[in-house]
Amino acid sequence: MSKPLRSRRLTELPESVFGVKTAVGLSYSAFAEQIVAEGREDIDFVEIPFEQLVHTPAAVKLRDKVPLLLHCASLSIAGNLPPAPAIVDRLSECIEETGTPWLGEHIAYIRADAVWQEVAEHPALFVGSDHKLSAIPFNVGYTVSPQLSGPILERVLHNAHEWRLRLGLPILLENGPMYFRMPGSTMSQCDFIRSLCAESDNALLLLDLAHLAITCANLGLDAGSVLEGLPLDRVVEVHLSGMSKQSDAVWDDHSDGAPPIVFALLERLLCRAKPKAITLEYNWDSDFPTDILHRDLERVRDLVAVSGR
Repeated sequence: MSKPLRSRRLTELPESVFGVKTAVGLSYSAFAEQIVAEGREDIDFVEIPFEQLVHTPAAVKLRDKVPLLLHCASLSIAGNLPPAPAIVDRLSECIEETGTPWLGEHIAYIRADAVWQEVAEHPALFVGSDHKLSAIPFNVGYTVSPQLSGPILERVLHNAHEWRLRLGLPILLENGPMYFRMPGSTMSQCDFIRSLCAESDNALLLLDLAHLAITCANLGLDAGSVLEGLPLDRVVEVHLSGMSKQSDAVWDDHSDGAPPIVFALLERLLCRAKPKAITLEYNWDSDFPTDILHRDLERVRDLVAVSGR
């Protein structure tokens, strides 16, 4: 793989963007590109998923006009199978190209290696017709929470530490949305995240407030109380996005604006913490209503201003 990048410290970042002042930005999309092209002052930065940048490499040119953040859903922080060396090499290149000060990654399984094949064999997981041949790693998906237990806690701590050293920049761990209680879990998501931060001084957070609200709605928890239980001093970046209800469950939805509960959580968070960046993840709909977009950008800026952050 590529040699590690120079390690960056958050204290070395410019004061105006990702430094003392809380920056407000958007996830990459066609309308984000348009806003940047128009030279509007609504956004301080654009965050782009690594996987999207691989397929839209020209998007890195946005760096000529605004700072870029790189997000990721490929490292499988909670999984037992690392990404292929080619993925890591390309990720290293994207880190250099974007100049991102940190990398956000989900506390989630992305890949697994079918080690359970003797218990539950399925031909789709194997090469060829002979089930004794090597198993094909499969993608579980970044929205699937891992089991919240001691062994997985140790795995996340180890993997996050290793990626921080290999990639040479801070890794922000993001809470995913939970749609059901994970079998075998011995702690709540809040306790899991709190334990991560207690075990490592280098554990930093990307707090997705929509994911938090979704988890609490689906598990019957009070979102405000859960928020207060998190180590908010470790929050470097915040994500905001929409939510939708389907079949008696609440789901992640980046094609709609953040609902009142998400803004209420943001207001509460800003009374306790000072994130370096707040990102509106309105990136699933290329025709996202611009009036809602600019309304919510202004609302975020107003909350930041009132908090003195």
